Amino acid sequence: MGTVISHGNQLGSPIKVNDAKDHIFGYCMLNDWSARDLQKWEYVPLGPFLAKNFASTISPWIVTPEALEPFKTSLPAQEPGLLPYLQDKDLSSYDLSLEVHLKTPQ
Repeated sequence: MGTVISHGNQLGSPIKVNDAKDHIFGYCMLNDWSARDLQKWEYVPLGPFLAKNFASTISPWIVTPEALEPFKTSLPAQEPGLLPYLQDKDLSSYDLSLEVHLKTPQ
């Protein structure tokens, strides 16, 4: 899932965790493609972190947080707890199902 930001912050000024949602314009599908045939070859010259770095694509549509509101669900308490500056008052996520139908040539 990709996040599209609506507006940023002043250079050098952090966005607090509880204010982050105010900066989100919407969400899109994000696919991080990997080239399994090339990974083994790339691993030696580039190292393990770039071995899967092939391409990323996003969906042509953006869904706003308001449209996803009916799918919002509470998350369980995090264990171990996060440091205070990382704690979010709204511990929630979206319960989404994705279904794909492919039609191939016969």
